[in-house]
Amino acid sequence: MNVFLDANIFFAAARSPHGGSSFVLELAKAGSITLMTVEYALFEAERAIHKKLSIEHVWRHYQNLQQCNLIVQPIPAIEPPVAALLERIVPVKDIPILIGAIHAHVDVLVTLDRQHFLGNTLLRRFHLPFEIMNPREFLTKYF
Repeated sequence: MNVFLDANIFFAAARSPHGGSSFVLELAKAGSITLMTVEYALFEAERAIHKKLSIEHVWRHYQNLQQCNLIVQPIPAIEPPVAALLERIVPVKDIPILIGAIHAHVDVLVTLDRQHFLGNTLLRRFHLPFEIMNPREFLTKYF
């Protein structure tokens, strides 16, 4: 199963080694799932961890990245009309996550972003080729 992670999952896993986000990473470490993301998400996660958490959390984040066999999906160039459409659906900062998940051909996008992904009714109308779930929903449904 291919699972795409938003930046907030990496942040939450660094903050709490016993939460749902950490368990998703543990599944990847065990080879039960394949994790994918984009460089932008890794950059945002690292920036937030450095800014808001301790050096211990930074260390945990780096250990997680080394151990989970993460695939980093390149983001293709986006034509201006497509970018304009996407800006009406999700904020500009979330476009790389959405495009990355689409191009990675994942089964699930796991995020904690309730406003822009999980609760975004406009986004759900597009019948994306993957589910959008929080860690609890993902773990409950598949594990």
